[in-house]
Amino acid sequence: MSKTKILITGAGGFLGSRIYREYKNKYDITALTAKDLDVTDYEAVSFVLEKVKPDIIFHGAAISATKACEDNPQLAYRVNVEGSVNIAKIARKIGAKMLFVSSEQVFNGNVNDGPYSEEDEAIPNTVYGQTKLEAERLLRQEIDELWILRLSWMFGLPERNVPNNPNLFWKIVCAVMSDKQIKIASNEYRGITYVYDLIDNLENIFELPYGTYHFGSENEQSTYDTAVFILERIGLSKEKIDRIVIRDEDKYKDKKRDLRMSYEKIKSFGININTSQQSIERALKEFDFKF
Repeated sequence: MSKTKILITGAGGFLGSRIYREYKNKYDITALTAKDLDVTDYEAVSFVLEKVKPDIIFHGAAISATKACEDNPQLAYRVNVEGSVNIAKIARKIGAKMLFVSSEQVFNGNVNDGPYSEEDEAIPNTVYGQTKLEAERLLRQEIDELWILRLSWMFGLPERNVPNNPNLFWKIVCAVMSDKQIKIASNEYRGITYVYDLIDNLENIFELPYGTYHFGSENEQSTYDTAVFILERIGLSKEKIDRIVIRDEDKYKDKKRDLRMSYEKIKSFGININTSQQSIERALKEFDFKF
């Protein structure tokens, strides 16, 4: 029996590179970086996808850095929206299923508190969030065999031959190693999710009915309290934690930033959702990370 063919865009990134490494021996995977495929070039997308003829396309290619999107909104739109539509058009043509990686940041402009369900109106106030939400809308019109996966803030530790991403976990670890103080917002609420919590569930996600799903870690703690939790579990004393991590009460003081999502929909299909604290504990155990 031939292996399922999976094509990954954004395979040079934090998530895509780890998915490829985890599943490369189990599936017939074509892993494409930005150098391999310009998703804004319709003819190039058509040529590659029709040649590979994947069963599933994991579309993770995007400009995801918020500042880069704000500085280059037209480029962000071309890559995040038009590039995604190009993928969807050819996916429909060749009969491939598509998983589109979206983000919690589609809720960045919501004035009500989370957690937000898939049915809640999303009001993004950043270019990145706006491009992700617009891509979602257009993809639903373009292809039926589509999973939209809105992810919370993913974290991981540096690993050999794959990139790391800017994330809370590594940010505060670096502050400790360099013995520098770091301000963390106490008026921000969002889940942080160990990247392998998603990777381990990817095959289960491919079995879901098509639709929009939230995936991440549940977290009732503020970002500041989450940072303190990480350093406590790493083994730092309260004195050193208080010296390194500074509570930033000014950021988001007029309106707290709440990016928490509800995971009741995906849990109803039997997919396990960890808390951020469980995710952190798992990462520390797997990397045997202690100071």
